[in-house]
Amino acid sequence: MARRKKLENTSLEEQLEYVEQEIRTKESDLKELRHKAKELQKKIEEKQKDELFKALIASGKTIDEVTDKEIIKV
Repeated sequence: MARRKKLENTSLEEQLEYVEQEIRTKESDLKELRHKAKELQKKIEEKQKDELFKALIASGKTIDEVTDKEIIKV
C-alpha cells in the first residue's frame, strides 16, 4: 500500500520509469529461472543415465545383450 501512495505522489514519467524498471527486473529474474531450470534438467538427465548404467553393470549383461532383447525383430 505504501508503494501505491508513493506512485500517486510522483509524475507520470517517474511512474513509467518505475514500471519499466520493474519489467526489466522481472525479465532478468525470468531469464535466470529459465537458465536454472535448464541446468537442473541436464542434471536430472545425467543422474538417470548414471542410474541406467549402474543397473546395466549390476545385471552382468552387455549392452548388446540388453539392446537385442528390446528390439522387436520382424
